[in-house]
Amino acid sequence: MIVTRNMTVKEALKLNEHMLEAFVWLAPEFERLRNPALRKLMAGRVNIKQAARIGGIPLTEALYVLNLAAGEEEGVLTRELTNLNPECFECREENPPRKPRELLNLGDTDPLVHFVDVMPQAERAEDPQPAILRELNALSSADEVLLVRHPFNPIPLRDLLMRRGYASWAEERLPHEWYIYFFRPHAGAGAVAERPRAMAAAG
Repeated sequence: MIVTRNMTVKEALKLNEHMLEAFVWLAPEFERLRNPALRKLMAGRVNIKQAARIGGIPLTEALYVLNLAAGEEEGVLTRELTNLNPECFECREENPPRKPRELLNLGDTDPLVHFVDVMPQAERAEDPQPAILRELNALSSADEVLLVRHPFNPIPLRDLLMRRGYASWAEERLPHEWYIYFFRPHAGAGAVAERPRAMAAAG
């Protein structure tokens, strides 16, 4: 297998001139890669597994299409993919089964909510992460919540902040207009900051 789950999008795009079209064919979210500035900014932060989650497609589908574009023989690729865990053939839900209790009855304008709109940065092909992390560092209590308005579901950011102890909840209120909540899970509230070990190992 030429393209692997841990390879970055940047590394995959370097394989040949067909890779960009392969990404765009997989999901409309990857149209952003046509913008050289956005491609330079984001492609090195996102691996293929995360890209599949952003696109809402099974990892095996992403690996199949990208490896064909990279020149892998279909027979060899098919044999390799069949050895992957069953979870790789499915799309998993990024949110908990129910909206976390920490967010219930919490409006966007609640004093506990710190709001960051990074849609303008995205339109200017600027890095939104500094503004997000700056506001995250401004949270002064465990009850405060960071709410980010984003043009897509930022899986790498959610993974990064999960490792820092923040759970997240995301919803697409309008096409290409995502609202992502980051919060400290309360004990017994039903939210988790980390994926269960079995699921993390399988994926």
